[in-house]
Amino acid sequence: MHPLLYEVFARVWVAEASERAGTRVHLGTLPDAELDRLAAAGFDHLWLMGVWTTGTIGPDIARAHDGVQRDLDVMYPGWAPSDIVGSPYAIARYEVDPSLGGDAGLAQLRARLAHRGIRLILDFVPNHTARDHHWIHEAPEVFVHELDGAIACGKDPYFPAWTDTAQLDHRLACTHEHLIATLLSIAERCDGVRCDMSMLVLGDIFEATWRHLPPTPAQARAHGEFWPAAIDAVRARHPAFCFIAEAYWDLEPRLQRLGFDFTYDKTLYDRLLHGDAAAIRTHLAADLEFQARSIRFVENHDEPRIAQLLPDAQRAAALVIALTIPGMRFIHDGQIEGRRIRTPIHLGKRVGETADPSSVQLHQRLFELLRLPALREGAFRTLSTSGPLVAHRWEHPRGSVIVIVNYSAAEAQGRVVIDLHGIDGRAVTLHDRMTGTDYPRDGAELVGAGLYVRLGPWTCHVMGTVST
Repeated sequence: MHPLLYEVFARVWVAEASERAGTRVHLGTLPDAELDRLAAAGFDHLWLMGVWTTGTIGPDIARAHDGVQRDLDVMYPGWAPSDIVGSPYAIARYEVDPSLGGDAGLAQLRARLAHRGIRLILDFVPNHTARDHHWIHEAPEVFVHELDGAIACGKDPYFPAWTDTAQLDHRLACTHEHLIATLLSIAERCDGVRCDMSMLVLGDIFEATWRHLPPTPAQARAHGEFWPAAIDAVRARHPAFCFIAEAYWDLEPRLQRLGFDFTYDKTLYDRLLHGDAAAIRTHLAADLEFQARSIRFVENHDEPRIAQLLPDAQRAAALVIALTIPGMRFIHDGQIEGRRIRTPIHLGKRVGETADPSSVQLHQRLFELLRLPALREGAFRTLSTSGPLVAHRWEHPRGSVIVIVNYSAAEAQGRVVIDLHGIDGRAVTLHDRMTGTDYPRDGAELVGAGLYVRLGPWTCHVMGTVST
């Protein structure tokens, strides 16, 4: 099973759904059409980003930020302070914001999604909280403190601190206890969590980042890594709960070993944007278990829109590769429609854009492909190629699938050995599901000399096998 995930920013979704409905809705009262659209496309998971209460300090900091104001001056001339809702990753309380319908509204939405076979994924931020989180007063010992006693701002060691956040101290047992209790509470309300910047709380990473500031005196030190303890605690109550790690710095295999079901595959993203076919082939040669636990995407809320970065033909080729290899396939809200303007996460609205019919059509065709048993349950293997070709196959008793992509701006040709079981000695028809064209071939040639292909720039074959 290689699930299909859809990410949507809760505040934007509710605002736009309300506008379409002509009345104010919340998560629990979203029109059926909004959910039916996701089910019709075949999504298994909905990552509902930004449902938690963000307090008042974070939005106030964002409203005073020069960069935010410049963005708004360009995107929304005449903007109002209320357009800035603050970062969803500066969380003041793990309760659904009242404007979204509160916890009751979320429960309604979850039940309606489950009826359609869609599991609900929510955010969990282990590294930091908002600066007005209730632990600031209830449990100040769980935070990192500056030498003057002030609570430190959360940070990634390679970037400036996030001034709207308070840094949690993962060297302390009490911090782990508070966070695990929070996770258990979240797990009662959803089917999985996307864990923000998961690698920041690994013991060695955290120690290297914060060794210059000692932990709160007289507090017991944590023993072992946070993630195994947290994951085990949740799965003791919810065995099927899904853990997704936002992860970088080549730490994805380590996080998978610690128990994560899926980890971001930023390496593939970078190679699709900046690399070539050889770099992509090298990446796809990794261990199959690692591949199956990787999350494949061509955009997310942290990256520019793929339609802005790549020309249409290359974007289509990148999407075909990303959606037809093992792992969780990830679609960002607006990607299907070919949106080009990335909306900063501290905004509660986005610029209106006209949908690109060719992008919609491409995604619909690929979603149809992803319903095939081969691409959901088949046996994956890369196929030997060279030059600008990227090729792989999925073998399944109910029909196999062969994918060959020319990942270059020039015409490419070559032979690809098709190593499918049982086709030697038989006449085989290869049906290209992208174009509808049939290619009758001799199975002995396919497994011997290989299939000869000639593809134009950024074009592909996605072929199903039909023995004749």
